[in-house]
Amino acid sequence: MNTSDRSARRHERLARVLERSDDYRVLRRVPDRFTNMPEGGAPPDGFCVALVDLETTSLDASDGHIIELALMLVWLSDEGDVIGHFGPLNWFEDPGVPIPAEITMVTGLAAQHLVGKKINDASVAGLLSRADLLCAHNAKFEVSWLEKRYPELGGKAWACSMADIDWLKAGCDGRAQQHLLGQHGWFSNAHRAADDVWSLFILLQESRRGCERHSRTHFQRLLEAANRVTTLVQATRAPFSKKDLLKARGYRWNSTGRVWQKELDQSLVAHEQAWFFRSGLPAPTLEPMSAHERHR
Repeated sequence: MNTSDRSARRHERLARVLERSDDYRVLRRVPDRFTNMPEGGAPPDGFCVALVDLETTSLDASDGHIIELALMLVWLSDEGDVIGHFGPLNWFEDPGVPIPAEITMVTGLAAQHLVGKKINDASVAGLLSRADLLCAHNAKFEVSWLEKRYPELGGKAWACSMADIDWLKAGCDGRAQQHLLGQHGWFSNAHRAADDVWSLFILLQESRRGCERHSRTHFQRLLEAANRVTTLVQATRAPFSKKDLLKARGYRWNSTGRVWQKELDQSLVAHEQAWFFRSGLPAPTLEPMSAHERHR
């Protein structure tokens, strides 16, 4: 046994001593990355999810640039168990413009790290098209950037591990990825695409009971949410004087569509329509929402 292995075992013994006390909480670094492809490396028969993360020069896809892209493919059984995974793979890209100082502060990526780098678009598009479902921890952000760069992804099903999973019901508070990792006893490097994709993979494999009858993995919760068809209720033609009423009801302002809206389970729509009538509001517009529309 080398010195490094002896040191790791000693640290693990100390961590287990601390874990026996209610006065301490131990966090472990997520495991090193590895690929696990059964059957000689061939993709297994199963549902394929692509986990995706980006680092960019701004928050706006209309005028910013992608500087790092990472993805990994995960195959799940019908029960939502991981049966194989490949990656993460990551690419860097020189944006050809100065990188804002705040982006370098957050990501650690500066101009000298990106000189001459280019994302392999053919590889990225091919891998993402292979997936049955694309997933990110803030899917609306990734969708806006990726569909601009890869229009062929338009209409693909997306899931958002931040918004689609009811983390409170699963026994967690908060939705930020690093916070959720900490609640499961892990930590990782944040704001680097490959690290974030890998740590999301580790997080989604974790199992919690929460306030449900049985313990389930977060991958299982994610698939259940992605398969759900809901209804987008939009308060079209609602007068300005009703904005506080709608806000108190949980509606959010869609600045692009200029309408107050809320996503509901289909079983609640009739009750919501009755509330509109009682509140003196025009009948709402109803749109079905699936994983193909939800995060666009």
